Amino acid sequence: MGVAMSVKEARGGMWRFSYRVVLPVLLAVGITVATVAWFALWSTGKSDDRALQRQTHLVAHAIDEAKQALISHQNYYANWDEAITAIKAQDVGWLDENLGAELYDTGKYDRIYVLGPALKPLYAMYAGGKTVATAFEADRGALTPMLTKLKGIDANGGIAAYDNGNTEQVPRVTDMAVIDGHPAFVGVMPILSSSGDLAQKPGSESFVICVRFLDAVLAQGLMDQYLIDGASFSTLPATTPGLESLPISNAAGQPIAWFNWSPDRPGGQILAETLPAMVGALGVAGIVLVLLLRGLRRTTAALEAGKARAEFQAHHDPLTGLANRALFNRRLDEALTTAPRGQTGVALLALDLDRFKQVNDTLGHEAGDLLLRQVGERLTPLIAPTDTLARLGGDEFAIIQTGVRSRADVGALSDRVIAAIGAPFVLAGKIAQIGVSIGVVIAPSTQAARDLSSKADIALYEAKASGRNQYRIFEDKMADAAGFRSAVNAELSAAKLPNPRAA
Repeated sequence: MGVAMSVKEARGGMWRFSYRVVLPVLLAVGITVATVAWFALWSTGKSDDRALQRQTHLVAHAIDEAKQALISHQNYYANWDEAITAIKAQDVGWLDENLGAELYDTGKYDRIYVLGPALKPLYAMYAGGKTVATAFEADRGALTPMLTKLKGIDANGGIAAYDNGNTEQVPRVTDMAVIDGHPAFVGVMPILSSSGDLAQKPGSESFVICVRFLDAVLAQGLMDQYLIDGASFSTLPATTPGLESLPISNAAGQPIAWFNWSPDRPGGQILAETLPAMVGALGVAGIVLVLLLRGLRRTTAALEAGKARAEFQAHHDPLTGLANRALFNRRLDEALTTAPRGQTGVALLALDLDRFKQVNDTLGHEAGDLLLRQVGERLTPLIAPTDTLARLGGDEFAIIQTGVRSRADVGALSDRVIAAIGAPFVLAGKIAQIGVSIGVVIAPSTQAARDLSSKADIALYEAKASGRNQYRIFEDKMADAAGFRSAVNAELSAAKLPNPRAA
């Protein structure tokens, strides 16, 4: 029973190690890893957000630069005396070779129109090639609002103010529009005299219209110029994961197109590049942690085992492994404390081996020790799991029997003990025959442990005095006889006479 308890306590120590050491360490490591992972994701996310803000500003600047390039090219070629002369002469060839060709070469405009004072189309170019002037009619509906707006500027004296040198701002209208189903930059400007020598009456000016589609060609140019990855234009915002979109609106604030691009994600890139190394480092740290925990577990297990051994040795007989006197006394107190009040529930059996000294003297101490171990092995199966078997010293043993309802219970156990010990023992190839005397006391729950042991010793004396190898249950009259014997022994000792019982 004591060994089983020690193993159980050792296993309990391992569970305590798991709960007190392993789980807190794993929890701390888990929280640390989660915190580091959260911080890494948070910091890389913040880095990506800042990078996206910078790139969005760059994209907006790039688109604005494209618009300004359109205006700059128109400013240069729409302010040209020869163009006015060619328009008046309806010299379409000159318009194609000079105005149209040069505007296309410098601005790569997809469509160029030249309109007369009454907005009559005089010249048209598609994708760098001259086409019929009436091709303008297909786009008139989309371009009329801008032409009307420029006419309003003219009517308000805007062109006259520029011609008279009162302003350096060339009257113009630039806006976003959908041309032939494609979003486009559109610029509308009057064709004015660069020298001021060719006077034009207000309302008699001709106009040049430049259209630049927001297409793959323009997107590629922006990518090359501003190092923007994955640039494209679309009529709807991008839905592909990893792409960002910037709306391009007209003067009324309505989105006409969306510029889509693949933003740089420095935080995510750094995380992707360092993640394998971090995972590797985490793996190495995990291995080190496991090794440390294993070492700590072994050390703790050794300490727990040492503690269990020390506990066992402190409460058990080193020869037989049975409970010693200290554990016996504790178990007896516990049994008396937990026994039902006012009922017979606990019995104490004091055992003394008969003829053990003879075996010890004739066969030697080693044989005597072996005999004591075999006695313990024979007695252990005879008791219940709730009972206690102890070796008190020498050839003295004791049993605490619990759950006793009658004298028959202790009598049955005593008979089994006498029969088991009476069987021959084989010691170093020799047969040894011994017996056992048993003194029994059945105690109520109010009985003190010390009184119980004394009464068991008195009953044991009666068993030996009655011929040995038998049991006696304590009765009150035994106490009177024991008192008389004690008085006689005291008188004999005082008179220095030999004790007849001892002889």
